Amino acid sequence: MRISGLYGRTGAVLLVALMCVGCADVYQAHRSTDVYPANDYYQPTPMASVDDAVKVFNDLETFYSSGDGFHIQKLMADRSGVRFHESRTVTEQRQEDTVLHDGGLFGEDHTATTTKGVDVTQEHDAWIPADKIAGIFAMANYVGFFYSDESGYALQASDHAVAVKLADAFATLQAANYGPASKYYPDSGLHFRVFTSDALQPMPLEYARLGWTQQTGVLVDGTDPGSPAAAAGILTDDIIFEANGKPIPFEYGPVAAVNFKRIVMAALSDKQSATFDLKIFRGGQVVPARLTLTNPIIGHAAELAAAPKPATPQAPTVAAAKPSFGISARDLSTVEAKTSGVSGGVFIGSVADGSPAAALGLRPGDYLLEINGAKLANLEAMKPLLAAGTVTSAVVWRGGKTVVLGSLSSF
Repeated sequence: MRISGLYGRTGAVLLVALMCVGCADVYQAHRSTDVYPANDYYQPTPMASVDDAVKVFNDLETFYSSGDGFHIQKLMADRSGVRFHESRTVTEQRQEDTVLHDGGLFGEDHTATTTKGVDVTQEHDAWIPADKIAGIFAMANYVGFFYSDESGYALQASDHAVAVKLADAFATLQAANYGPASKYYPDSGLHFRVFTSDALQPMPLEYARLGWTQQTGVLVDGTDPGSPAAAAGILTDDIIFEANGKPIPFEYGPVAAVNFKRIVMAALSDKQSATFDLKIFRGGQVVPARLTLTNPIIGHAAELAAAPKPATPQAPTVAAAKPSFGISARDLSTVEAKTSGVSGGVFIGSVADGSPAAALGLRPGDYLLEINGAKLANLEAMKPLLAAGTVTSAVVWRGGKTVVLGSLSSF
């Protein structure tokens, strides 16, 4: 997953949000409230079942894109995570050599180099593994992820309501895949002030204003009412420089805040809750504070594990109607039908080597539209046609066009 590709004003906000926020803290110094209003920040809650979450991913038909401009046509989920295909068109500047002749008796050829823009399509398959997610948040129409390896990713939905649905669904998959080695970062209610550079945000002057002479710790920018941070008595302009005996060194950018998160995630990963004894510099004095954070994912993981497992549905297959035909199939999704411009049909998932279906010319990935002149609305409509054991004609959608296949008399 990428984080380095985020760019522009939106990208700058998301970069800091993903690397510093995880699923918890919003860094006030970098939040552009006209782009991401504070009341659009949302902490997700796992859903009742994995099936509910998978249904959200597979049924939502909306516009998606990644933080770096890739268009995503469809999300495809199962218990282990979410897959999708990304594509975008970019303009690359390419040089082109042209041979010119000066003319005349002694004219010479010479080469002129020009530069022109060429549109290039970039595409690849992407994967969000549920067992690597440490934190999730929804902000405006973005869903952000903070991974256990401290990388991040942003997924853009059509609007905030869709982003909230996706965040809850991702939280469900996160809980379903949570184990002893997993990492989790909770919503502490802390907001840190991040200094990108001494020139842009003069940290030494800010710390000097507060009377702190050591370049260590993270500077609190505020706390959410009713949050664990507020309950611990942490205040704006507090400098947290130690947690559970571990120093938090200062570094420009989000690294100091990430160091704090590492301490939290290491202590909380396999526990329902953890308490952190903090040392804080406040008003010229060092004062203690005790911050207690909970890990609700463990509870949700246990609930999902204890829930009765529904019978595993068998993949739709024609085998029940006529085992010897040799295909597995399913109904076309609404997106597939809309994209291809067909009113109905059946998606061919696999074709057995040497089977009658292979002899007919069917291929995996075909959209089967007609058999024996009868249009196929869905899988159920195909079964009785194949049960007769005779195929005189078939029509498929393949590679963007309609293809009529040869006949197979019987099977």
